[in-house]
Amino acid sequence: MVQIIAELAQGFEGSPEQARLLLRAASSSGANAAKFQMVFADELATSDYKYYQLFQSLEMSDEVWEGLADYAKELKIELHVDIFGERSLKLAEKIGVSAIKLHGTDIANLGLLSHVKNSSIKKVLLGAGGAYFSEINQAVSILSEKEVVILLGFQGYPTPNDANQMARIRLLVEANKLNYPRVSIGFADHACPDGVLRVALPVLAMGIGATTLEKHLTLGKSMKLEDHESALNPDEFLEFAQTVRNCEKAIGNSAEEENFGMSQSEEDYRKMIRRHVVASRNLLVGESIGSDDLVLKRTSSDRAITDLQVLYQKILRRTVDRNSPIISDDID
Repeated sequence: MVQIIAELAQGFEGSPEQARLLLRAASSSGANAAKFQMVFADELATSDYKYYQLFQSLEMSDEVWEGLADYAKELKIELHVDIFGERSLKLAEKIGVSAIKLHGTDIANLGLLSHVKNSSIKKVLLGAGGAYFSEINQAVSILSEKEVVILLGFQGYPTPNDANQMARIRLLVEANKLNYPRVSIGFADHACPDGVLRVALPVLAMGIGATTLEKHLTLGKSMKLEDHESALNPDEFLEFAQTVRNCEKAIGNSAEEENFGMSQSEEDYRKMIRRHVVASRNLLVGESIGSDDLVLKRTSSDRAITDLQVLYQKILRRTVDRNSPIISDDID
């Protein structure tokens, strides 16, 4: 089943109550998981960095994060967090998140990758926006004992359509399926939230091979919270999730069987449209049936044969008039 992640990012703006509202919105909007960025300024930047104070404003206490984890369990939604260093990693372990995400900024952060490898975290979303192939391979190799989702896509406020290069999904599926069977591919969509691509791109990603879809959720675009440029309101997110689920049903599963494991409704359709084998001329008892003796037409018979080749070279047990269906009792 495709997992839908409501990306809440920094939209909580350091407010525990706002974070709870976002969690509740994610839970009621059809998402499987809700993801925040667990920000501690000193893990991300030095004090002279231009956004250092912004990062500080996003910090919340361990107790608040523990409360959010409990609230997520109450709402029956998975809690995921971005971590940016040892402190946030250890806190993520402590509160029992379902998954952590390593942002694209840390795709080549060997020290942090090593800490994650040795942690109790079982599932890692590996942000690969802006990442090179060799960097992805290196990170996957380090995290090979984890369940890893390579998450393509990047925030372009919003991201230009032609910058998504979604063909990478199929390439990475093929590149990892033999050596790393626990690796899957996801797509973090950042399309303009007011156009049809807000649904079309994630569905396209799913059709190509993505099994995780991440989408920004905001309490209200008019509030202009962090990352609102590519975010959906809760009612829009619900419509998005429902559309994805319906498209997922349409993709379905295909078995390596003669009928591909097709549905009963398609089997019924096949039975309805198949024309019946009828005699193209009057055929006599004892004749051997050739290809020129048969045509396909629709008849009222419920016992007629539909496969021409079944009858080739068979011997007739009775006379069959022209335009009459041939049934299995008519041949040896």
